[in-house]
Amino acid sequence: MLLESELKEIIWQNSKSFYFSTWFLPNKTRYAIWCLYAFCRLTDDLIDNNPQANKESIRAWQKDFNSEKPLNRFLQAFKQIITEYKIPIKYANELIEGCASDLDQKQYQTFAELENYCYKVASTVGLMSAYILGFDENKKQEMEFYAIKAGIALQITNILRDIAEDLGRGRIYIPQEDFVKFGCNYLKPSDWPEQESFKNLLKFQIARAKAFYKESYKGLRFLKWPGCLSTSLALVVYAEILSKIEENNFAVLEKRAYISLGRKLSLIPKAFCNIIFH
Repeated sequence: MLLESELKEIIWQNSKSFYFSTWFLPNKTRYAIWCLYAFCRLTDDLIDNNPQANKESIRAWQKDFNSEKPLNRFLQAFKQIITEYKIPIKYANELIEGCASDLDQKQYQTFAELENYCYKVASTVGLMSAYILGFDENKKQEMEFYAIKAGIALQITNILRDIAEDLGRGRIYIPQEDFVKFGCNYLKPSDWPEQESFKNLLKFQIARAKAFYKESYKGLRFLKWPGCLSTSLALVVYAEILSKIEENNFAVLEKRAYISLGRKLSLIPKAFCNIIFH
């Protein structure tokens, strides 16, 4: 069994917002969610933080994951979570495939293409989380629908926050059709900061993400307590990143939107309101 301190280190170093939202969970549930996060993080890092990343290394990772007893300790721990919480293994495999697509696909023509990517790398995480947190079995289809919406909202937020970082890896996730729609040249990132068209493009993406958040809040009522609170808090904290981007006057290439601990704490009442009024 992995030590909680090992998982805590991975989460603390990579997502303090996620770390913050999980502290409202019981220890056993939090450990399971942290195992899920570690699996997602290590899978993503296999591509992003590995100069030698290739399809063979991803296949080896996926083969180890799908084996009866994985060699990797983190995969072992997560497979135990999958078994214990009866999580459909297809979601984890879809996530691996989604992360692997970053090796080949650096740009997206349409939002439909991006939406499919968001499903694989983010909505699958929401779906797996729901099995750990617990949900109303009679509302499984509804839960799945809203978990998918939540994943898309979160991934669009990540994309907007990490535009500069992704550019450094040669990736532009915002659909090319949207660049065309707002008259912004996606081939000239150096010109973006000075262009009103780029700000309008970001405003459009933020509005799109907010619409997905608004839909996803309706699914909170299908989650069991305290999972619904933890999920609601994670959603409002990540949605606040969009507000921070607006406050920063859309300077996504110059600074990374960051939410302070004080601001996160101030969002707890909003997280409760989302549960009550949705």
